[in-house]
Amino acid sequence: MTRLTKDEREFVERVKKLRYKKRGSFVLSLKNNIYHGIPYEALNWIHGEQNAIGSMVTEEGWKSKFKIVLIVGYPKSIVMPCGMCRAAIIRYGIKNVSILCSNKSLTKIEKFTISELYPRPYIEKK
Repeated sequence: MTRLTKDEREFVERVKKLRYKKRGSFVLSLKNNIYHGIPYEALNWIHGEQNAIGSMVTEEGWKSKFKIVLIVGYPKSIVMPCGMCRAAIIRYGIKNVSILCSNKSLTKIEKFTISELYPRPYIEKK
């Protein structure tokens, strides 16, 4: 398993207590709240990361940020965030947001930074 920080290990343990055996994505907001999202199909697919981030924004406001995202995949394999989810992560995550990609049992976790997964993002100039 990838070496996790104390905060990341504590977050994974909190998630285990909340949902063991569920898939989807979890974000840890700067206010230390955990939000869960699952993928579902509407007109297009809504991914777990987008759903969890949307839940955070709904509860904490559009200026809210998160520090860790955990993406729970399949029994034997991990799931990586797609391009749309990476854009949402860079928009609502803190600068050095941790991205944890795990299998369903949380026994295999790979850790990334957003700059590793999205090295040249589109950022709107204001």
